[in-house]
Amino acid sequence: MPTTPLFCRLPGLVFLGLAGLALAIAPSGAAAMPRQDAPAQDAAKPAAPEAKSSTPAKKKAQRAKPARKKGRAVEKNAESDTPPAAAPAGGGLKFSQDVAPILVANCVGCHSGNGVGLRRGKLDLTTFEKLQKGTASHKIIQPGKADESHLVLRVKGEETPRMPQGANRELSDEAIGRIAQWVNEGARLDSGVDPKATLESYASSPEQVRRRQLAKMSPKERDDKVEAAGRARYKQANPKLTPTIVPGDHFMAFSNLPDDRVKNLLKTLETQYGQLHRVLGSSAVDPVEKVGVYIFTTKSDFVEFVRTVESRDLGPDEASTARMGIEHPYVAALDPSGGRKEEPAAKKGRSKSKRGEDSGPERTLPGLVVESFGAGLVEASGKPPRWLSKGLGAYLGSRVEPRSPYYRQLRQTAFTNQEQGWRTKAQAALGETDQATVDDIQAVGFAIVEMLATAEYQRGFSRFVNGLLKGPDKLDDALSSAYQATRDAFLEQTGNWVATSYGRIR
Repeated sequence: MPTTPLFCRLPGLVFLGLAGLALAIAPSGAAAMPRQDAPAQDAAKPAAPEAKSSTPAKKKAQRAKPARKKGRAVEKNAESDTPPAAAPAGGGLKFSQDVAPILVANCVGCHSGNGVGLRRGKLDLTTFEKLQKGTASHKIIQPGKADESHLVLRVKGEETPRMPQGANRELSDEAIGRIAQWVNEGARLDSGVDPKATLESYASSPEQVRRRQLAKMSPKERDDKVEAAGRARYKQANPKLTPTIVPGDHFMAFSNLPDDRVKNLLKTLETQYGQLHRVLGSSAVDPVEKVGVYIFTTKSDFVEFVRTVESRDLGPDEASTARMGIEHPYVAALDPSGGRKEEPAAKKGRSKSKRGEDSGPERTLPGLVVESFGAGLVEASGKPPRWLSKGLGAYLGSRVEPRSPYYRQLRQTAFTNQEQGWRTKAQAALGETDQATVDDIQAVGFAIVEMLATAEYQRGFSRFVNGLLKGPDKLDDALSSAYQATRDAFLEQTGNWVATSYGRIR
């Protein structure tokens, strides 16, 4: 949007591809990940044996082991409270990547703030410095000696109470081995990391850990995992189905469609994948593994897929779905053509042939899949408002199937909102209040994205989107950063644009 004066011109309905509207933006938004017990990495390596002592006295000292009793800590260790030296660059485990994520996911919540572990046990695990200090009477880590460290003994269950406490909260063997290996390697903090900083401020997320593991695999190993997951999910929809698998650069299709349709679908997805990434910039989720594309030709199979894989019921008009912020991300859709040769979507709804039959569906498979993929990728790339993810997904779909009456209906719904009072209706949709229906939220989001994708406003579009990835409450900040505009000016101009551009379609 022009910065001087603000929102003063009414652009025509100029449609441009997303490839030309993005600027290189690098915001700090991050995708939300499900909690996991521990990073799954290679099995823990045993500690290197200590060098042989050269004197009988030293040998005797090495054989000596401190006494341990269940439920009771050993005597206070008299070693210095000085934290271990920083871990050397390269080699060994890194606290931030291999251990801190385990502690943040399973321990810090109880051992911080008003948590039971801090109130009763007086153990604060919010920072590396406090972790090394332990409690007022005991250290919990003996660098180089996992079998003498309370932290390791408690998570193993060799001291009571076992940690973390609670039903079904035992750490995996891999997580325990990771902690023990790090202690045996010296229990060091990464070079350059402030020991007073909170663990949460630098701990790798479970998704980051998983991505590093995938990056270490060969392309074939990654593809094998995607294929295995896809076959298993497809079987959940219908055990009798055996899909044909067609891989692409970033996607892997599972379907029983004709080969030419699958290749066209993958080609379309690859194009939109690149364009969407240019808009989202560095915030975009970029799966190291390929995205599964599951296509079903009967509604019963698609309904069963949603029920079994996503544990929910299908919406009345829902024909596609996507989950991007998970292990083995995917897009799934019901083919509008039922597996037959696909015809272009009708310009103004379904028309009748001379025999009185429908000439074709209102949607195309590429349009459905692209819309769902776009919305899913936006959702997984941060904490965007629903109107943005749905609106941007629909806009991408409209570029693939511009003749579909589905988008005509979205524009009509947005225009109806404008006639009923755009400021009030748009505010309700942007705030996702009870006064806005799901259709209103999507239509308003689609209209806003379609306006901002025109030549008049495209310069700030990527910055605007990235600002909103930080949270639904960041609209005013995003407008100020991208367009130096206020919400009032924004609402006024979008309302005027909808009235002028969409008024033509009645």
